[in-house]
Amino acid sequence: GLWVAEVVYFPIATALLKAARAAGCDTVDGGGMAVWQAVGAFKLFTGLDPDPARLDAHFRHLLAQRGL
Repeated sequence: GLWVAEVVYFPIATALLKAARAAGCDTVDGGGMAVWQAVGAFKLFTGLDPDPARLDAHFRHLLAQRGL
């Protein structure tokens, strides 16, 4: 039942998360924080509701492109 969360998103796989995964823990990376900050900012600046799943997919795609 142990899980570890991290708010760092560059690199997405921090030493803490790698160690936690190796120890068998569930983990949550900092990508969610980055995406949900972007969701809030986009809504604040434009008045429009962005698609969080689409933003997350694009964020993860950009990380993969950069080998992060």
